[in-house]
Amino acid sequence: MYSARSGYEIIHEIGVRAIRAKSMRQTARLIELAEEAGFRVNTPRNPERRGGVVILDVENGKQVTRELARREVLVDYRPGAGIRVAPHFYTTDEELEHTVEEVRQALEAVMAT
Repeated sequence: MYSARSGYEIIHEIGVRAIRAKSMRQTARLIELAEEAGFRVNTPRNPERRGGVVILDVENGKQVTRELARREVLVDYRPGAGIRVAPHFYTTDEELEHTVEEVRQALEAVMAT
């Protein structure tokens, strides 16, 4: 219980509304970046219907996720859905751009093998 206390303090300091607003903005931006890169997105476009994650459905998603882990990009793979990207309140907009670019590069690397 004590180990979770500092997390609650940070959330209280930032505010749940502010965290949700940033999440909605960043997931919208992530969807936009992914679609610009040509990735299929398995996440509702309506912000009222989505949570704080974006699912990218790319070919060979499981292998791409392994390559992303090797590159120290923190995502996970959900069979039947795709690569789950979950920005948090501490995630920068630049990290969103970096993640989509890394997915693109990882996909190219996987397809080349």
